[in-house]
Amino acid sequence: MPKVKPAGKGKIESESITLRFDRVILNDLRQESEQKMESLDTLINQIVKSYINWHNPAAKAGLTYFSKALVVRMVDSLTDEQIVKLAEDYAKYQAKEEMHMLRLEYTLSSFIEGLCGWLDVSDIHYRHDETNNFDTYMIRYDMGRKMSLFMAKYVEKVFEDLKVKNAEVEITDNGVLFRIKKE
Repeated sequence: MPKVKPAGKGKIESESITLRFDRVILNDLRQESEQKMESLDTLINQIVKSYINWHNPAAKAGLTYFSKALVVRMVDSLTDEQIVKLAEDYAKYQAKEEMHMLRLEYTLSSFIEGLCGWLDVSDIHYRHDETNNFDTYMIRYDMGRKMSLFMAKYVEKVFEDLKVKNAEVEITDNGVLFRIKKE
């Protein structure tokens, strides 16, 4: 019978189970756990949560993995006008559907949650600051100016569709910065 820990104040209820892993896989997990300086239990929980909350729904939504180098080469072969059109069309025809497939509502907070989830699983670095009545996100794609242009126009179009006021989006050669004024 599994042991269930009672949920305390602010705690998530958890349950203990026993799992068996191939020795090679378990050794790899232990090594990753040591490198990240976290327990094996924490690492395995992160992996399972990532699968349940992102990878499984993302696959159902039609999202897939591609090499950054391939995406950069494809995007760099387009003109700025083609990139803007692609970003606008993608936001218009795909964003809402993908968010619903990821079990998210089509709201600003859910869009930000989904974007940050994708950035996390893609190992794309970003920073979120809350200062002077603004939420500021700096995302470093390291995929060139044209990819930054695509993502900036995509974010702008989603903001427009969600009727987000008081937002500004900037691009850099390697990333996107956007600020949203808190109301």
